[in-house]
Amino acid sequence: MFANNEITERGLLNRALDRIRDEVTLDERMVWAHSIDRAIKDAASPAIPFRSRVAWPGVVLGAAPALVAVAAVLRDEDTAVTREALDAVREFMTDGIDSPLFGNDPLAARRGADELRRELAGSGAVQRATAVATA
Repeated sequence: MFANNEITERGLLNRALDRIRDEVTLDERMVWAHSIDRAIKDAASPAIPFRSRVAWPGVVLGAAPALVAVAAVLRDEDTAVTREALDAVREFMTDGIDSPLFGNDPLAARRGADELRRELAGSGAVQRATAVATA
């Protein structure tokens, strides 16, 4: 009787909610792109604000080229970004224990940012099909 409605696990409502939960909105992507830009800007400024938790501004500046590429992918409306890829960006930017961005080795931060860029561009993000017809 309740085989295909919102009450069961297999119901239409639950499936729709699962799909929506896994979708990444452009607003979420813009927030993380802005966070990346702000971290680079703070690291490049001569006076680091107190709220900055990175140990060395040189670490962020060492990872800046790859982080700029990550921010560009996040801003691109024609690129689909998965929830897992956005979670990887969040962890890299905020995890003070495991993220190389919070260490004191610029090379490790650059390698971590390059890995994040490859993950975002490779498995996580795919180009959406455009509706423009070529003549």
